[in-house]
Amino acid sequence: MRVIAAAALALAWAATWQPANAQPAPPATARLQTPLVVVAAPDAPAWVRFLRASGAAAREGTLAEALKRPAAVITGSTKLSEAQLDQVKSAVSGGERVVSPNDAVLDAVGIGRTPARTVTSATMQGLTGPARWAPAVSVRPLESASVLPVATGDGGAVVAGYRDVGRGRLLALGVDPLGDGRDGHELLPGIGRLASSFTGADYGPTRTGADVYLDPGSLHNGVSGTPAELARTLAGARAVHVAGWNGDNRDPKFDYDYQALIDALHARGILVYAWLEPPFVSERFWLDHPECREKTATGHDAIGDWRRLIALEDPTCFQLALPVYTHVVSGFAFDGVDVAELYFEPPIDPKNYTPFHPSALAQFGHSPTADPAGFRAFRTRLVTDLNRKLLQVLNGLPNAKQLDFKMTVVDNKLDPAFGDQVGSDIDALAQVARENGAALQVEDPFVLWTQGPLRYDTLVPQLQALMPAGFAYPDVNVVDREAGYPTSAMTGAELDLAMSSAARVAGYVALYSAGTVGTDDMAHVPAAVAGSAATLDNGIQAHWTVNVFAPGGSSYRRLAVDGKRWPAGAGVAVVPAGIHRLQWSTGSRVGPGLVRFTGELGTAAVTRTSMTLRYDSRAPVFAVVDRRPVDRAAHANPDGGFTVRLPPGRHTVTMGFSSTSGEGKASGPLIAVTLVLLGAVTVSWVTVRVRSR
Repeated sequence: MRVIAAAALALAWAATWQPANAQPAPPATARLQTPLVVVAAPDAPAWVRFLRASGAAAREGTLAEALKRPAAVITGSTKLSEAQLDQVKSAVSGGERVVSPNDAVLDAVGIGRTPARTVTSATMQGLTGPARWAPAVSVRPLESASVLPVATGDGGAVVAGYRDVGRGRLLALGVDPLGDGRDGHELLPGIGRLASSFTGADYGPTRTGADVYLDPGSLHNGVSGTPAELARTLAGARAVHVAGWNGDNRDPKFDYDYQALIDALHARGILVYAWLEPPFVSERFWLDHPECREKTATGHDAIGDWRRLIALEDPTCFQLALPVYTHVVSGFAFDGVDVAELYFEPPIDPKNYTPFHPSALAQFGHSPTADPAGFRAFRTRLVTDLNRKLLQVLNGLPNAKQLDFKMTVVDNKLDPAFGDQVGSDIDALAQVARENGAALQVEDPFVLWTQGPLRYDTLVPQLQALMPAGFAYPDVNVVDREAGYPTSAMTGAELDLAMSSAARVAGYVALYSAGTVGTDDMAHVPAAVAGSAATLDNGIQAHWTVNVFAPGGSSYRRLAVDGKRWPAGAGVAVVPAGIHRLQWSTGSRVGPGLVRFTGELGTAAVTRTSMTLRYDSRAPVFAVVDRRPVDRAAHANPDGGFTVRLPPGRHTVTMGFSSTSGEGKASGPLIAVTLVLLGAVTVSWVTVRVRSR
């Protein structure tokens, strides 16, 4: 102990000593964060929400504020006087960039319009195909001679384009993407992201809050399936739920290499959950146990969509299935388990209606056709009981204390008819989740799918009374038109708005799935999840932990949060929930930086050789730091820095680092040394303090 104490004292002295003649230049302080200003108008709040979901730092403000900044948005409903229009034209001529669908603004800068025509679709930069307009929209296209087109409708009608005015430029919109009650995605799905890049808006915050479903056997949309490539594509996710039914083949050589994928995701600081889909077990189980196959109302073996269903209500079959479920959960280094969609097939078609296995009929005790209402109530109780039984088994596994549990269920409040059809009672299932320490991921009701991406504004408040804060949130479905669903796969602004809407309260959202979301859209997910956080002129306001970015870029490596030194990386930092004043500056780094964090950060502190984090998380936590710690295991992150695994729960953790910016060597966990400099040097040996919830 004395040897370690002496080393600690030496490190403390090295961290604080400077030559007597050292006169470091004062660091350059970054300009205040300057969000893109949307000029105040009735439709300005919708534009701000739209731009934030697209990844831009934006806020509502006055015309005077807007014209003092490098760029601005002037909405369609903004009313401007002739003098104000002259000011706008002068500002653009002087170098400002403006985005506007406002007729008066377009006229003021000399953009001509052609006679009105009906447009039914549009193509634009950033989209792989045309956006279908339903219903058709009457548009006065922009004169092609007066703009450089970026979006065109039927017959070459220019509906968006650039216009150079002096030293500045206008992004002219010939159709208002947020007019007539639209959300912004319907006509020009790429316009939010395009406006963000066109204006050069500062990056808005991002949030590591998305859980993405992944079945490696059903990938397309240009997503490659090797573990390293999958991990790179999903780098912005908090967690990946990996299909757990691919490790139980009759020939083991066909079993999926879960550990290789887990290792690749862990290296990037991404949690991995075993995704179970009961009453499906596995293909091998279906083949080996025909006596356990669920039966439909017509007496046939039950196949629900892609799932071959097993009669888990039969006690013998349930026990036979357990080793398959528990093997995948305990046999690999998963961080959690998702018991997903354990319900019965609806009575829409008798050849699919379940459960009619002899065990189910025996438990019901009489004829389902003679008592259909009683049978439906029985099914609902059975769904609840089976979820409880399976979660209780999983909670009894040897590694259960290190696992996070989730249930993916169907809502029966906004769509009670469908909930009744599949046997889902969300209140009862929420009680099961609470009893077993699980979070509740709620599938968005099928009946709402045609209501646009902001449908989650309606669903989310319904969830808050079900579970403790942060333990209930939506499961966003991104589905294929080719699969027979009424809507096509969401993309661009529609997906951005959906993720922002779904995550706005809990800060978490599930996304189904990696196989239907393109790589460009996936890269935007962290910004969209943080869409309801507000970038202020001098800070941030968020309901949960977010990443923030220095307006001055990667040369800004020093950050003060509310006047307190903070562990920042190169132009990026993790800050906790709340309203915080941020002050970035250049100069030598204060100490190690935190650049990614999957838990909820409470506070942080940094010295030259240490970083202290107070956090809370029901799941294990991954922290990505920009130096290699010297006192705990860390793995090189392919995206840069080093990934450290921290325990679940509520903790205060201190990590030690060398006094230089070098990597150092990774080592196993040791007792860390916290250096507290309060006049004289003191040394504390306890760096991980565990407090109960």
